[in-house]
Amino acid sequence: MVTPLTEHSEAAHTDRFFEIAIDLMCLLDYNGYFKRLNPAWERTLGFSRAELMSRPFIEFVHPDDRERTLKQNATVRSGAQAIHFENRYLCKDGSFRWLLWNATPAADELTVYSVARDITNRKQADEEREALVAELQRALTEVQALREILPICSYCKSVRDDQNYWHSVENYLAKQTNSRVSHGICPGCMASQIEPQFTK
Repeated sequence: MVTPLTEHSEAAHTDRFFEIAIDLMCLLDYNGYFKRLNPAWERTLGFSRAELMSRPFIEFVHPDDRERTLKQNATVRSGAQAIHFENRYLCKDGSFRWLLWNATPAADELTVYSVARDITNRKQADEEREALVAELQRALTEVQALREILPICSYCKSVRDDQNYWHSVENYLAKQTNSRVSHGICPGCMASQIEPQFTK
């Protein structure tokens, strides 16, 4: 049997949990205003709870995220839940923090119950990792391009392989491909080197 004292105790524990929670907890009315916020909002964004509740919530959302945030909010108000929804919220110092949301509606109260977690550090780490991967891919592409350049001696025309050994063109091609080299004389060399010998 639930007594008034028990109900009071449960309500006190609920309030206590709301106040000390690390994640950002809120009640959002269907008109787009926060009805209740826990202190984690102040620690995360720098605004007071009074400031956050004085304006429509969407004004604190990053402009690039507002359209899909409003669509998600409408979906929740129609009876669905938001699971792992991400968007950016304005901080008082002008910066933005990434929040990861779970939300469910209470249609009889015209209220959305939501919990958000600050994932800014994770997003920054992801971006740094993606930038590193892109840089490594660019470096690999450059290395592959360099490998396609064939080093040839300017004097003897020997070719250097990947192990830094020098080979004649014929030996290098035979080693690297299935081709065999046959020798001939091009028209230019015939005219400049061979024919003059016969006209002397």
